[in-house]
Amino acid sequence: MKLTLQQLEAHLWGAAKILRGKTAGQDYKNYILSLMFYKRLCDQWEWEADDAIAEQERQQDRPFTEAQKAIFRARGEHRYDIPDGARWGDIKAVSVNIGEVLTDAMRAVANANAELRGVFTVDWNQPAPDGSGKPLIANEVVHALVQHFDEHDLSNRNVPADVLGRAYEYLIKMFADDAGAKAGEFFTPPEVVDTLVRILEPRPGDTIYDPTAGSGGMLVHAADYLREHGHLPTHARYFAQEMNWGNAAIGKINSVLHGLEADIRAGNSTITDPLFLQDGEVRKFSLVLANFPFSDDYWWLKPEQQTDDKTRKARLQKEIFGSEGYKDPYGRFGRGTGFQAPPANYGDYAFILHILASLSDNGRAGIVCPQGVLFRGQPEIEEETGDFDAKGKPKVKRRKADDEHLIRRALLESRLIDAVVSLPLNVFYGAGVPACLLILRRQRPVERRDRVLLIYAARHYREISAQNELRPQDVMRMLVHYHAYGDASKAAGLVEEHRGRIHSEIARREADEVGRLEAEYQPHADRLTDLNNTLQEAHEKQRAAATKREKTKAASVLTKLRKQRDKIGEKVAERDERIAEARRSADDDRKDVSAVSQELVALYSDPDELFKHARVVDMDEVEENEFNLNVPRYVDTFEPEARMDVVESLSKFRDAETARMEAERTLAAMLREAGYASD
Repeated sequence: MKLTLQQLEAHLWGAAKILRGKTAGQDYKNYILSLMFYKRLCDQWEWEADDAIAEQERQQDRPFTEAQKAIFRARGEHRYDIPDGARWGDIKAVSVNIGEVLTDAMRAVANANAELRGVFTVDWNQPAPDGSGKPLIANEVVHALVQHFDEHDLSNRNVPADVLGRAYEYLIKMFADDAGAKAGEFFTPPEVVDTLVRILEPRPGDTIYDPTAGSGGMLVHAADYLREHGHLPTHARYFAQEMNWGNAAIGKINSVLHGLEADIRAGNSTITDPLFLQDGEVRKFSLVLANFPFSDDYWWLKPEQQTDDKTRKARLQKEIFGSEGYKDPYGRFGRGTGFQAPPANYGDYAFILHILASLSDNGRAGIVCPQGVLFRGQPEIEEETGDFDAKGKPKVKRRKADDEHLIRRALLESRLIDAVVSLPLNVFYGAGVPACLLILRRQRPVERRDRVLLIYAARHYREISAQNELRPQDVMRMLVHYHAYGDASKAAGLVEEHRGRIHSEIARREADEVGRLEAEYQPHADRLTDLNNTLQEAHEKQRAAATKREKTKAASVLTKLRKQRDKIGEKVAERDERIAEARRSADDDRKDVSAVSQELVALYSDPDELFKHARVVDMDEVEENEFNLNVPRYVDTFEPEARMDVVESLSKFRDAETARMEAERTLAAMLREAGYASD
């Protein structure tokens, strides 16, 4: 019987628990994800061989001998080559130095398949830092992991590719939750990615690029969108760069499991060493999705220089920027490009301009940015010096415009910014600064060319522990506002489209969560069934007992069994309550989506109310605001106090006054009775 998604998730997270705390920091995620992928490759190789042998036996109408099967296996065709000596059975057969054997096997698989180069970055035989010569991960732990993974066949025979891909994403999300602030290096919340993808609507034929890929979630979501609309994910092509080798490995595995065959390159900074080049310039793509490192103050340094001390970095800054500023050898910004070079202490516009340079003539981009890119930097101004000329007039000096102001102005004057969406605080792991979505388009509809859509989405979210979360209805608000782009006639149709889709998504998430809980508590449920059967047998023995001693012994057994049953019953009751809570939460989300659907339709019939959520602004107004795109400048984000009902307030005041007077009379009477006051 094939594994369900929830059973597979429980199995994979069980492996993570075995290794958790036994590696440096959060590195255990790389070990678990690579081991899972290696097991998948090996199991798939075996299944392909078995399937091919069965087909040959059917065609020849005779069974093969074991020797014939071995020959056929050695020369059979496979999606990936797993060399002899590097298969799962070879790992299982080892009892000592398993980490060394496993590392060698993974490297052999990577060397045999060009597509898998860079996927297996972990060293299971890495020595412990105490100089003892022992491995960091003890042989017993590696053995326990091998035994755990051996419990299930991870080939297509037992786990369909789509199920394995979804389980892998679940595992990445669990690792991100566990990593907390550090998760921002490799994980973008799926609700944010989904919003960007649905705004930009990937199409067959697109070349999709992520310049700071992390675990590859942007590419996977783009492929999912294509599937949802009836296309194969291979109808688009996928490209990415990631500086961190470990994160890139996770992304490569993610893309393989989802059938994307993405070209993911690693080890270099996208800014200092872009790896997708064509004729000396950065390569062009039709769709770019990105969540780059916010406000990187050393964006101009190569990775190996990032570890230098401050003095060395200061010298490098003088060398790299010189008297004329940063010279970009790839023509993305600086002299002759039309865009000022970004300041040395803020790398946000370095990434934005790289993305712009990477767009084809009809390209579009969705970028997660800190909100500072919307307003940082001053325009050119004249300032009084405090001195006076011969006629007594104040002397003034002209101060140049800041770099970021000039870049933002150039983007707006080039009509490249299509929309800005301000997001709630704390939506991203480890990023407490306010963030936004910046939508760029090379070619914009004529009616939108001299306008910019600004959406204020910061007030709508769900609070969860140390982080905020975008709910389905919050995503729907942003999508309706973007696709309507101020056109009230489109609102009702968009609302209905997204409402139906999100209701289906809520139902799927509810089923996933219920199934996940059932899988988690299944051992307890099975144990409870066994205990109830044992109790029934014990009751029968008690009834059949002939002597007092036998009856006493049977009663004692029954008491112990009842205690065990009650304890296990508490766990099953806990499961039932958590399932009920998951269903209540899904019902609440459905109700909220329906309520927000009605609210959105009403908003687009009331311009004054819509003005508090989204607004299409003419470029003339943006210019009047000195090209500042801070959303509250244009959208009414003021939260008015609740209106007071004067009649009701006066009534409450009179009631309170009456109660006060009655209390005074009661106190005076008590004091008189005690002899402390006279009439």
